[in-house]
Amino acid sequence: MEYKQSQISEIKVLDETQGIVEAYTNSMGIIDSDGDVIETSAFNNSIQNNLPIPALVGHNPSAVVGKVVDAQAIQQPDGSAKLYNKIQFNMDTQAGKDAYSNVAGGYVREWSVGFNIPENGVELDREENKLIRRIKDLDWVEVSSVLRGASPNTGTLSAKSEEEKRALPVHDTGTTDESWDGAVATRNLNEDDESAYLEAFAFVEYGANPDAKSSYKFIHHEVNTDGDVGDANIRACQTGIGVLNGARGGTTIPDAALKGVYRHLAAHLEDADLEPPELKSTEPEQSHSADIDQVTEKENDERDTIAQRLIASRLRQSNKRIAKGLNE
Repeated sequence: MEYKQSQISEIKVLDETQGIVEAYTNSMGIIDSDGDVIETSAFNNSIQNNLPIPALVGHNPSAVVGKVVDAQAIQQPDGSAKLYNKIQFNMDTQAGKDAYSNVAGGYVREWSVGFNIPENGVELDREENKLIRRIKDLDWVEVSSVLRGASPNTGTLSAKSEEEKRALPVHDTGTTDESWDGAVATRNLNEDDESAYLEAFAFVEYGANPDAKSSYKFIHHEVNTDGDVGDANIRACQTGIGVLNGARGGTTIPDAALKGVYRHLAAHLEDADLEPPELKSTEPEQSHSADIDQVTEKENDERDTIAQRLIASRLRQSNKRIAKGLNE
């Protein structure tokens, strides 16, 4: 589960007896301190399908103090949006009364939303020489009152560090079961070739130079001596999942990235008609009530820039092969 925190700049008590308040609990459409942008429509499926959303204290699942009974994205003049919540505290419990009192009295002024990201819910983009993550769809699980959040308006602060590493999106390629040497594949990659790196690896370190090999990890594609990226190597994918599960000393990537890297490697194994080993390094994903198979016309128009770079890389590699054949 991921968390995004925001300071409450506006809160309104609607009914003291029933413990109902209104608040803005998240900002959308702007780059946050993690390098993420939550799209203004990202909560829509959850608002339609998941309400009421549990209200907790400090993301503690045993401290349910209320529920979100209404929510919507409120557009702002600058093109961003704020997540409006109408929250009803459980005034039949002491915990609910205390939580309401702290919020209504201004003793706790910040909120954090907890959510899971469904497959294909994220796009990677590049802005000002940094990779940013655009969250297009999410499975909203809970909202919590918290003691510490980020700066007002933009600032979102997640449970991850600012140096979090990002899992790269799943992509369809051919596969091979040839012997594998990751060091050789990495060495064969050309310098400053971001599009090739995006094809060859399974994640990239957020905030690092996207043109540097050292920013990427979990290489799993064949790379020839010309630097052309080829099929996914199933031995490399199996080894990578083993590392995620603790083999060879394990990995230092954050828990938030484990599932995405696993999905990337597992998808290649499934393309080869192989059953991927289970991921044991993190808890199972919660079920998603949102229908993530429905793709709107707008989403079709907003193609993943990573996919565009992969296509460009393959065209470049194809042209190189053609030119090489003509010269022979």
